Amino acid sequence: MLNILKSLHSDESGATSTEYIILLICLACFIIMIVKTFGQTLEEKYTWADQRVDKFVTF
Repeated sequence: MLNILKSLHSDESGATSTEYIILLICLACFIIMIVKTFGQTLEEKYTWADQRVDKFVTF
């Protein structure tokens, strides 16, 4: 029984996957923050460009 507990204590595969999950969550939060920060500015620029194309480009 003691050997089983020692082997479970030295198993680090769960710790590694937990670290990867935490890293992915941090990355997702960073991406969401960037999109929230620059999203409105990009939307305004695309809207402006779309209006200019509609006004000046003819087919």
